[in-house]
Amino acid sequence: MKFQHKSLKNTFQFNNWVLGSLVVLITLSFTSCESFLSQTSTNDVADEDMFNDAASLESARIGMYNSLQNQYYYGGFFPLMADAYSDNGATGGYDNLDLDELGYKEATPNNIYIENCWIAMYNTIYNCNQIITNIDNINDPLLSEELRNDIKGEALTVRALAHFDLLRMFGEHWDNTSTFGIPVVKEILSPETTIGRNTVAETYDAIINDLTTAESLLSNDDLRFDPPALKGPQFITKTACQALLARVHQYHFDYINADYYASLVILEGFASLSDAAAYAENYTTKFATEAIFELAFNGQDKSQFNALTFARPDALRSEVSFLAAEDLATFFSTRTDDVRAGLVDFENNDVSIEPDGRTQKYRGEVFQDNSAYVIRYAEMLLILGETGGFAGGPIMLNDLRAARGMANATPADEAEYIALLVDERRAELNFEGHRYFDLAHFGLVESVLGEEVMPCFPIPGREINASGGLLIQYPGY
Repeated sequence: MKFQHKSLKNTFQFNNWVLGSLVVLITLSFTSCESFLSQTSTNDVADEDMFNDAASLESARIGMYNSLQNQYYYGGFFPLMADAYSDNGATGGYDNLDLDELGYKEATPNNIYIENCWIAMYNTIYNCNQIITNIDNINDPLLSEELRNDIKGEALTVRALAHFDLLRMFGEHWDNTSTFGIPVVKEILSPETTIGRNTVAETYDAIINDLTTAESLLSNDDLRFDPPALKGPQFITKTACQALLARVHQYHFDYINADYYASLVILEGFASLSDAAAYAENYTTKFATEAIFELAFNGQDKSQFNALTFARPDALRSEVSFLAAEDLATFFSTRTDDVRAGLVDFENNDVSIEPDGRTQKYRGEVFQDNSAYVIRYAEMLLILGETGGFAGGPIMLNDLRAARGMANATPADEAEYIALLVDERRAELNFEGHRYFDLAHFGLVESVLGEEVMPCFPIPGREINASGGLLIQYPGY
């Protein structure tokens, strides 16, 4: 029976206790003729040198989070490319053919940014697999069984996240009958190993299995301390795992489970919805009230977001890689009460940037310490808006609209409601890495971006070549 929900409210506010930031950018080694399985990282350690005790496990755990922060993953490029390849985004730069391909929505298999994203995500999976494979062999009295399970749950969740992001980027995530999934890697493979695509159904099964196992292992408490304290949203918690389950089931069109997990996250009270006056704090304050999973950077270990989206107040178009497209200005021009419009600037820019503008979500020009906003509370309301459909969804969307300064919407039918849902997702999640994937999910790539635009990115050509043809390119590339 479908889980029934009403307009859900949190029962308490999450405190701002912070354990400290995990911030070391991974430097990947790229070569022109090897597959992604042969890539190495400066953070990778040989099996015989690691996982001897609790301290070495903690180092591996930090390395896993660091790999998520790579500049080609959540440290900048991955979420920004997803918006640049949609009606939200445009690109700047100067005579950068690979960047221009993204702005023109004409990606090729030889695009260096796509290649680097592919490698960065599989490097994250490699780091997770090292932990998952070796953690049960560690014999250390400082490593309790509860802590062992919690770290294993973190690694399973991060592995699922990376596989899911690969599926969103390179596979037909909207079609469970498709053969165009992505290579699922759940063990440590040798560099010589060649693997092909799994089906979409197999990919989803692997992701969901990892997450459901992780849910049973994870805690919201940081068990490294005595007594345990509440984990901050810079770590994978049980709540973050459940929020990711809600997102994965939503993409999978399993609305019963998506509804269940999104409702569970809201009722947990780990995070809460900010009101219109405090909305901008989600992007100016570390671990604000809406943060469920947020990757933090600092002035010593900087993110790439500011350099890629802002640079400086009077920056030229050639200095800013990812811009807000004029179409986004048109979209917000009809939403005069929407406070979210204030985080896209189409006025205070160098004339070379016009008619496009710049997102303000990643200012941080003083320290370049912008966070990566992986999962926020507002997304749970949007998921419930989709699972509730025309009959029940408007309650959730109107809760969100009210918190963003807008009046209730009253769609007349299912078609109007879907259009409203897609618009609310665009208003809320722009430049957080969702729009291109949303258009594919709702079957809108052709109608919004044009029939010549493909609904997913190409697998890098060098990976196709290195596989000896086992990896199949997406048709049309």
